[in-house]
Amino acid sequence: MNSRISPVQDRSRQRLEDIVRITASLVEDLGPAEVTTTLIADRLGISVGSIYTYFKDRLAIFDAIVSRAIANNYEVSMRTRAEVTPDGPRTPDEWFTASFAVIDRLADAYRCQAGFRKLWFSQFLSSSMLESMQRSDDEQAHKLLSDLEAAGHTLDCPSPLDAMRVYVGLIDKGLDLAFRHDPQGREELIAETKHVVFSYLGPYMRQGPEARQRNRR
Repeated sequence: MNSRISPVQDRSRQRLEDIVRITASLVEDLGPAEVTTTLIADRLGISVGSIYTYFKDRLAIFDAIVSRAIANNYEVSMRTRAEVTPDGPRTPDEWFTASFAVIDRLADAYRCQAGFRKLWFSQFLSSSMLESMQRSDDEQAHKLLSDLEAAGHTLDCPSPLDAMRVYVGLIDKGLDLAFRHDPQGREELIAETKHVVFSYLGPYMRQGPEARQRNRR
């Protein structure tokens, strides 16, 4: 079986990338309400019909921009934790050190991803996109709890998974507040987000015997 990408496939992929990239740039400059498929096509020098080959309407392009940002933010979160605690968090304090680094990296992502912030705070996200965002948060909560337990720690509360869901939601809401009216993010609200997640989840954290034994080595 020939798995190579044909020139036609390669051109189609590049065209799709160009549509998303240019739309994100236009959203950043003008706001989503002003961005139309006609404007996108004019900026790319293609027909409107060419855009409809890839997306059914402008909302589908907006969803693609946000979907990519969410996927990137998830990757940033997990990569940052791996960089800060490459052998896993040996103590709950190390886990929160990684959490604070994640919040800082996500704040950077808010600042740098063209179009994402303006779409995030707009009325132009589809119901399917909102559902996708909820699924992403839930997947992240499952992954974080699994990694926490793999490192030998537990959450001493009735529902550890629900507690981790709240933790993920607190970070989302804190960044929402920090960036809603400030494209650079209000530093005091970013700092408060760190304080809130530590104050909420910290009292539940328990270091297991395996993690304690590993620390003594």
